[in-house]
Amino acid sequence: MRKLKYVVIACVATAIAAATLVSGSAGAQTSTTAAGGKKTLYFMGGFTTKGEEAIAQPQFDDGVKLAVKDLTSMGWTVTYDRIPAMGTNAASTEQAFLQALAKHPDAYLSLTSSNTFIPVGPKVAATDMPTFALSAPTEGVRNGPSGGDNIFLLRALNEQTYQKAADYACGTLGLHKIGLSLVQTAFGPTAQQAFDREAKKFKDCKSVTQQYNSATATDTTQQVLAFKAAGVDGIVSANFPGPMGVQVNQLRQNGVTVPFIGGASLNLAKENNGISTGLDNLYVLDDCVPDLRKTPESKKFVKEYQTEYGYTPNYASAQSYDSVFMAANAVEKAGSHDWTAINKAMLSTDFARACQYKLDKNNILDNSVTLYKYNTDGTKKLLKVYPLQYTPPSDLATTAPPTTVAPG
Repeated sequence: MRKLKYVVIACVATAIAAATLVSGSAGAQTSTTAAGGKKTLYFMGGFTTKGEEAIAQPQFDDGVKLAVKDLTSMGWTVTYDRIPAMGTNAASTEQAFLQALAKHPDAYLSLTSSNTFIPVGPKVAATDMPTFALSAPTEGVRNGPSGGDNIFLLRALNEQTYQKAADYACGTLGLHKIGLSLVQTAFGPTAQQAFDREAKKFKDCKSVTQQYNSATATDTTQQVLAFKAAGVDGIVSANFPGPMGVQVNQLRQNGVTVPFIGGASLNLAKENNGISTGLDNLYVLDDCVPDLRKTPESKKFVKEYQTEYGYTPNYASAQSYDSVFMAANAVEKAGSHDWTAINKAMLSTDFARACQYKLDKNNILDNSVTLYKYNTDGTKKLLKVYPLQYTPPSDLATTAPPTTVAPG
């Protein structure tokens, strides 16, 4: 992996030179500590917000903006810039990264999907720019082929989440014939591999059909009929919010009311009014769920966020918000805006505000997965919080290369 990193450094260096011709010399906009000890932070984002692409959500940008507001009220001078980077488009994400690199922020928030993290991560790792990742493929751990000392994963690994999905489906619910609903990005094969590996630990529980769809699918009739024909007694979904909402509706319309277990995208589908049928048997395995946390800090965050934006914050809102504070803490601890010093300061991160984080040796900040279900009135019922343990990289699986078509 390190040999690859040195090769990538040379490639990135060339790209930086080209970028600085347009954006000015790298570091020209680096935040500095003003006279008198004024605390300053320069934070950048590389992601889209609502209206900029079909799959875009507002939570990333809204979370950062609220954190900037709160840090400013605490006496910080914060500069926030955002460069639109399409969620599953590696070329767009790479261009945004190069533009951010030329501006030399104290910290950068991006890599919103496995399809962008896996190919762009090595280039980010080669620069030492402190970067918070908004997705968590196995390849992105510190010593993984797409990870680095400067990339910090806000989310639990996809692999960890879908291991817990298998544990709940096969163990707690006692299901036997599972249908897997999978998106045609690197995320889908990861979830399939993790679920199938964990399901082997349970007698007579396995996935009997694996149905793929595109990230922007608006009709999943074919997949729904396949689940029905297979006689599944449960469905586990690793999908994007739009297709997931469509699929839940079409399943119910076709009389398939078995338990449906999804990741954080299921919450997004519901909150965006993408699910129009009954909420019975819908289960969510989410990272942080700020409105289910009962700490004073999370309650304050939820109330403030709802007042500011008019909707309930989710994991993306909270993690984006908290990443700004973790960056500020690292800058303050480092006593400078030097990237090496900031990355070193991040190693001791043990932080709780909207959510709770403690950096492990894989550079993963999240340390739990929250399981809840929907009540018929749309409220949430907390079922379980799964603590996550550090897993040595040698015990982690890797995904198939990023793809836009189903395997096979």
